[in-house]
Amino acid sequence: MSHILVVDDDETARRLVAQALTRPHRTIHVAAHGEEALEQVAKTTPDLVISDVVMPKMNGWALVRRLRTTHATAFIPVILMTSLDSEHDRIRGFRLGADDFLSKPVSFEELELRVENVLHRARTHHTKSALLDAALAGHLAQFGLATLLTVLDLERKTGVLTLEHGDQHGTIVVRDGRVVDARIVEQPGLDVAQGIYELLSWCDGSFEFGEQQVETKDSVGMTTSMLLLDAARRMDELVPVEIGDDDVIA
Repeated sequence: MSHILVVDDDETARRLVAQALTRPHRTIHVAAHGEEALEQVAKTTPDLVISDVVMPKMNGWALVRRLRTTHATAFIPVILMTSLDSEHDRIRGFRLGADDFLSKPVSFEELELRVENVLHRARTHHTKSALLDAALAGHLAQFGLATLLTVLDLERKTGVLTLEHGDQHGTIVVRDGRVVDARIVEQPGLDVAQGIYELLSWCDGSFEFGEQQVETKDSVGMTTSMLLLDAARRMDELVPVEIGDDDVIA
């Protein structure tokens, strides 16, 4: 039995999505905003969260950030669904750790396909322990960088995470789970904060983590969760949120 949590402040949208996704093997839960969603998650850990972005009290961006920075919820897949459909919004969602992004209005047939794809990926990488017991390597399209950094932080890993994105190559050095350095080979002029911010925009490509001793000086000076929140704030400053009148399911 799969548990899916639908989060939207529009009651009609919640009802339509819940009805469209109802299957004998699923239980659908609903919430009106991010705060209520977190209360629901504390009671029953869902296999998937489908959330609108523009909501009162706690919006979808903030909900993803909260889920990705706590041990119990870091691996819950999230699909963001909104009328904010620019490329900047998609990048922003993936930077925060969203697993998929759907633009409204959305066909329920497409929604069902996305839901099945995300749940399939979640079953493939169903626990952090299974992933970390094997070689930590894979594709960013399946396992976003924000979630990867959360994994390394939760497991207090020490080593080097290497990433490839097209013809670009990046490295992130972690010690006891904390990021201490980050570089993009093709952009040597970037400082660490800029490097992390740029690497978080890599929504596809490959990654591999190797455990090893790290003597690198800490050039970051903050926890992983603080680092991800800082990156999110930078995105907020660069990409203002515009609320459209058509932010409803059609």
